[in-house]
Amino acid sequence: MHGSDLETSHGRLAYSDTGGDGMPVVMVHANSLCKESFAPQIDALKDRYRVLAIDLLGHGASSNAIEPRRSYSIPGYASAVEELLQGLGVLEFVGVGHSLGGHVVLEMLGSSLPIRGAFLFGTPPIENSLAGLGAGFKPSPEMAYTGSADVSDDQIKMVVGMALGEAAAEDGFFLAAVRRTDGLARQYMVEAAVAGEGCNQRHLAETSPVPLAIINGEDDPVINLDYIDTIAYANIRSGKPIRIAGAGHGVHRERAGELNQLLSKFLTDVLV
Repeated sequence: MHGSDLETSHGRLAYSDTGGDGMPVVMVHANSLCKESFAPQIDALKDRYRVLAIDLLGHGASSNAIEPRRSYSIPGYASAVEELLQGLGVLEFVGVGHSLGGHVVLEMLGSSLPIRGAFLFGTPPIENSLAGLGAGFKPSPEMAYTGSADVSDDQIKMVVGMALGEAAAEDGFFLAAVRRTDGLARQYMVEAAVAGEGCNQRHLAETSPVPLAIINGEDDPVINLDYIDTIAYANIRSGKPIRIAGAGHGVHRERAGELNQLLSKFLTDVLV
């Protein structure tokens, strides 16, 4: 696996790439985190697929946005990722998204990109509006950082523990990743969602023929699992959203083995 970066009209995007001839699997991380959060999934898939994990603008090793108001939104992030994939010559792919990353993948699903499937966790498909946010997410202390330009040391630990599991709450690498995140990336992203920027992701999930997998930890403190179950998905694998016991918002780290099995099965099913 190698790491590199590519200039886009939004700024410079960093990515890791396992290489190989397999179908590209594109991974997009959660708010204030980075591509390294997918290490268990990359390790599980690297021998069968070309796995690309991307740092969003203002996150990880990517640059801050050239024009923050243009790029720090779900459609802005999606546009930058699309430019990266075009620059790498990726003609089709499966998207994997965690939390904010799942919303970015859904946004790309609404474009003309040749996406073979979308595997999402910690991501309620919502209408981008205040009402949509209220339906898909629970009001909780864990959500206080989401749109804040500045976060305290205690909030940084909370972000890591919530997004990756309590075992990671003292992990210096991920604490540094949250500190590195451009605060405007959080603030402007939420402001853009409240203002209605981007596609209606609930409608997309109910009408798109692209196969979806919706996976969540049954103890997720920030998303409304009952809301997710009300959506009439057009093409959801397993027939309904799946809840993994003993996991919260960081299901890909808290129950990596179970999630990886579901991801491997999804990839096998949609790529036949």
